[in-house]
Amino acid sequence: MNQTGVVTTKENTNPFGRREFLVTSAGGFSLGFFLPGFSRLNEIEAEPLSTVDGTQINAWIKIGADESITVTVGAAEMGQGSMSSLPQIVAEELMVDYANVSALQAPASQAYLTAGSGTVRNQYLPLRRAGAAAREMLIQAAMNLFGGARADYSVTNGIVTNTKTNASITYGQLAPAAALLPVPPITPTWPPLVPDSDFKLIGKALPRLDIPSKTNGSAVFGLDVRLPGMVYAVIKHCPSFGGTLAKLPSKPSGALAVVATSVIPASARGSEVAGNANAVAVVAANTWDAWQMAKQLKVSWNIPASSASIDSATFQSQAQSLMASGTPYIAEKIGDPATALAGSSKMIDVTYSLPYVAHACMEVLNCTVNLTPTSCEVWAPTQGAGIVVSTVTAITGLAANQVTVHTTYLGGGLGRKIEQDYIAQAVQIAKAIGKPVKLMWPREEDFTRDQYRPMALIRGRAGLDDVGNIVSWSYRTVSPSILSQRGRALPVTGDSQATEAATALPYNFAARTTEYVVHPSPVPVGFWRSVGASLNTFAVESMMDELAKFAGEDPYLFRRNRLTDPRWIAVLDAAAQLGGWNTPVPSGRARGIAISKAFNSIVAEVFEISQTTSGVKIHKVACAIDCGRPVNPDSIKAQMQGGIVHGINATLWGQQTFKAGAAVSKNFNRSRMMRLNEMPVISVTILPPNPNVPIGGIGEPAVPPVAPALANAYAKLTGQRIRALPFFPNATMGGL
Repeated sequence: MNQTGVVTTKENTNPFGRREFLVTSAGGFSLGFFLPGFSRLNEIEAEPLSTVDGTQINAWIKIGADESITVTVGAAEMGQGSMSSLPQIVAEELMVDYANVSALQAPASQAYLTAGSGTVRNQYLPLRRAGAAAREMLIQAAMNLFGGARADYSVTNGIVTNTKTNASITYGQLAPAAALLPVPPITPTWPPLVPDSDFKLIGKALPRLDIPSKTNGSAVFGLDVRLPGMVYAVIKHCPSFGGTLAKLPSKPSGALAVVATSVIPASARGSEVAGNANAVAVVAANTWDAWQMAKQLKVSWNIPASSASIDSATFQSQAQSLMASGTPYIAEKIGDPATALAGSSKMIDVTYSLPYVAHACMEVLNCTVNLTPTSCEVWAPTQGAGIVVSTVTAITGLAANQVTVHTTYLGGGLGRKIEQDYIAQAVQIAKAIGKPVKLMWPREEDFTRDQYRPMALIRGRAGLDDVGNIVSWSYRTVSPSILSQRGRALPVTGDSQATEAATALPYNFAARTTEYVVHPSPVPVGFWRSVGASLNTFAVESMMDELAKFAGEDPYLFRRNRLTDPRWIAVLDAAAQLGGWNTPVPSGRARGIAISKAFNSIVAEVFEISQTTSGVKIHKVACAIDCGRPVNPDSIKAQMQGGIVHGINATLWGQQTFKAGAAVSKNFNRSRMMRLNEMPVISVTILPPNPNVPIGGIGEPAVPPVAPALANAYAKLTGQRIRALPFFPNATMGGL
């Protein structure tokens, strides 16, 4: 891909075998490692990833004879900074200047799902080992040249020195010799890692490697891809979920083709059935023409009779029935909460509800495909390049080694770009027309054919004894199952995504139970930033606030006095201090607090708000995070700030409703987003490194505490408890 965005070809061959290997490459040194077990979504999807000789190769380090150091990154860069944090980790172990390191997007054979806030936390240790192994092999090459023992050698910024003779040589000079050395087995003692106390890069706020190209306009996103001779397609779906194409419409004047596209098994969700043609694509010489013709295209659809029941009011009614009489999965049960509740001095019984929410990524779904009888190249903003290979082979019959996937920058992913629907459509169109083609979804299709964050209805009952101990905690959630819609048979504990952040809570509940009832939703649902934690933290932390009021205690101290985990207490204390919890609140304002754990990171937030005639003014947000090992503090702060804004949008205004089988909100004019002049001051504090806990993710954990912290502040300010999100369901970009 050149600087003008014209794409020609790209290597996707990989001659390497298992676990560790090395090759010479243009006089340089390349080292690859097998890095097993990445995101949880690998397990959830149970999708086979691309392999090389039966083993996935996930990481590459290349040292050029010109002293250049390139780290190949298997994660998609969607704004979370992984293409900088991962090279930062490698550079630490290589003991080189970060300025000399660059990042390269991996081909599909080395890529993995970018999800679950897992990019850094899953690769932190494997990449350190990879960098350390490369360093030790380069040192071994110097030892072979100069003699002496390992203890005689040191490394400073990529220069290996024999400290007894002062003989020095650079990595670039050593690279050809190092490339000929065998790689010793990885053991507990080899390669030696840089002691945490000697870190020079990990934990430092280093500049992002992807920012320059994104500020000068040279960065290539999916929509920027151009191929010689390509044509353009725009999708138009059946307006009702589960509907099918009745008759392929005639080609409009000026169009190149109209192509029907079908649901593939990997994308069949809700009422969508694999094999059904549920969309058509208009193909033209440019996107604008295709878009305009798609708008005007009259299509005859088969609308199923069941569409009438795809209605938000119906969903709520079903959820209420299931809450009362549904058969639950038992996600967690300790003690006898029913008996404890009956014997409690005080009890609350409250119900919370959350709506479907669209992903609404800034870059709409798109995919470019060049298909020939013997090969297929795909350019896509995708979070799952390996799954794309499976999608292409299933549609085309090509072998995996005939498929090349180029992962572009993503203009936001948020979990939506794991899915394969838009990829499959582009491949089907390319197969039908025999030309390179770019498919683009109009914003209206993006909103109305999303795989949404599931709705949820949650009932909580809790009892206090005479001195305010929580003696009983009963929690039941009714929600569509993301995993069931992907064909997974649920275990006895139900859908782990649906009860995420509702189990293993570190509050000293004497007896507890968490139950889950599947809502048989016909609406496609998917992974939305922070997944189940965004649903359950709203209910759990709202409920804790209601209990605090019932007990007549300060909400911060109420939580603190009932927490059993010192990490949670430290994070809660840090947020309270940063948010000035114990200082007077300015007149007309109120503060709310909430805490949660997601992806091994604990985040607490304090919101300070006031009420206005047009809604709520958020003045300040204080955020504290314990992610175990901070790698790049600037990236962590940016992710906290972005996650908080994302959470605010969903809490105050976010929802998708349905009527007569179709989604109602079709664009941003009906999906309110925060404006620049509404941005609060967000302060972030990162707790010190803790080597005794697993490293945590940062991309998603800031979202869950937002809704309860806002609701708790609002209840304090107005006396009105918001138990149904969003705060302002009728908001548009014109108001509220």
